[in-house]
Amino acid sequence: MSQEIVIALLVGAILIVAIALILARRRRAARQDELPLPDIGGIGGTIDYTSLPEEEPRTLGERFRAAPPAVKALIILAPVVLIGVIVVLALTFTPVDSGTPSTPPPPPPRLAIERAEVVGRGKIVVVVKTENLPSGATVTAILREGDQEFSWFNPETALAQPDPLSGEAQVVLDRRSDAPTPRQGETYTVIAIARGANGEIARSDPAPLDVLQPFFNDFYVLAVEPTPAPAATPTATLSPVTPESAPTVVATQELTGTATIAGNIRRAPNREADVVGRLSLGEVVTLSERSIDGEWYRISTSAGLSGWVSRTLLIVDQDLAAQLPVATPDNLPTAAVFNGGNVRTSPNLRGLVIDQVNAGESVTLLARNTDSTWVKIINERQITGWVSRTLLTITPNDLRSLPVSNETVPTPLPATAAALPPPPTPNATVPPMTGLTAIVFNGGNVRAAPNLQAQVLDQVNARETVQLLSKTPDGNWYRITNIRGVTGWVNRTLLTVDPDVARRVPVGQ
Repeated sequence: MSQEIVIALLVGAILIVAIALILARRRRAARQDELPLPDIGGIGGTIDYTSLPEEEPRTLGERFRAAPPAVKALIILAPVVLIGVIVVLALTFTPVDSGTPSTPPPPPPRLAIERAEVVGRGKIVVVVKTENLPSGATVTAILREGDQEFSWFNPETALAQPDPLSGEAQVVLDRRSDAPTPRQGETYTVIAIARGANGEIARSDPAPLDVLQPFFNDFYVLAVEPTPAPAATPTATLSPVTPESAPTVVATQELTGTATIAGNIRRAPNREADVVGRLSLGEVVTLSERSIDGEWYRISTSAGLSGWVSRTLLIVDQDLAAQLPVATPDNLPTAAVFNGGNVRTSPNLRGLVIDQVNAGESVTLLARNTDSTWVKIINERQITGWVSRTLLTITPNDLRSLPVSNETVPTPLPATAAALPPPPTPNATVPPMTGLTAIVFNGGNVRAAPNLQAQVLDQVNARETVQLLSKTPDGNWYRITNIRGVTGWVNRTLLTVDPDVARRVPVGQ
């Protein structure tokens, strides 16, 4: 209600009161004129009016009915006038509304880098957590050396769209063929950038780049120091060596280790196995085998006790330990891989991806986490890690028989570098990048042709980002390049493709 309307109401109320007062006075005056003259005759000649009883109103209702009309009007209009005064005061001290409804501004978009790692030869993976990005926004990254941008990767392929549920985006930086060589000792950081239709809309804080040990030499391209040639001995001091005086070559070398702390000797290479003895501080033991993940050694003590101890308890020559024979686990349950997916270092999605399992493969089961949602396995490439239980066809009895563990697999594993896929071989038939991407909704096969009978080339895994190259005329298959650089066909049911992006993907076979 505006101030003008309130003022008009007040003026109207005052006029009504004034009119009511005027009318009341006129009626009183008229009644006084019509009163008959008092009769002063009678017995005694006078009437004593003071002797008559005076009747006073007893209740509020009687008083109101006996009140003059002007008083009645004032009683009725007083609340109205009071309400009007309160409204006027409220409007006076309230800021004037401009007429435009005020809506709170939308929260600003935010980016935060959760992980930036060199995870392959010529490959950096940047995991970005996004918030409040508009629909259709894409995420990219820049690499910096110190305070300067470092042109190491191909920006045309470093694009990703956030997952619609988690808001996470995974940007893959592929090394250019003419990329400069990073220098060891320099500080390298990564910044994530979100872009919309009108350009950049958000930027993250710099995050340090983590170079995993298996790819340290590849990233920095360290020069291998030549082995110095043995110093020549003066010929004057040489004496002929007879066959009898030649040194005896030892075919095998016994490997020993020294216990740095006291610990348990177990029947099997895991923390859930029975304890068969104790290792004393400073005790020297003989090593005969190593577990498949390199985390346990089979040892023999001087007292004739044999069993398994964690490698963290011993000081061992790692080069010689790597040559120990690998013990094959006995009587461990197995499971078939129902759907391809990632092998991670820990039983959660934050674990580092160290390898893959592919549909149709068989894995050895080692343990399960507390709620049985993740399973520790050994895959066909002898890589030990954690996979989601949804990727496996596993019987309830086998799952219940596994020991419970939440132990993180050490990174890097001894065989990680060899197990990761090699860099993609350039393929002249691959069409140029379109700049269009999609998020993998469900893991599945990458095939050589757009049909279910075609050869399986690789896998795509849930929440990965793929490059869209072309599609079949019916739109049921997309030709993609995954984060491992493998190009092939995937069914559209495996992808979350924005409708605008889908229309822009060229048709091809």
